[in-house]
Amino acid sequence: MPSLNDSRPGTTVRLTGIAPAPGRAGGSRRRLLEFGFVPGADVTVIARGATGGVLVGLGATRVALDAGTAGRLKCGR
Repeated sequence: MPSLNDSRPGTTVRLTGIAPAPGRAGGSRRRLLEFGFVPGADVTVIARGATGGVLVGLGATRVALDAGTAGRLKCGR
């Protein structure tokens, strides 16, 4: 299943789930859910950083994610 890391700037995708973080409790997953990264949410990739991070739009909010976190967000088109 593709992740947010596989999306190009300007693309809008629909989130399908969040993969668990390796070796961590559910705190980071819960935090993503609190920000609105829930299954069914539409996320627009705005820009990519030089080190693999991604700037996304979620409604009227802009959020910067590191590459590891973006890779955990599974999506469809």
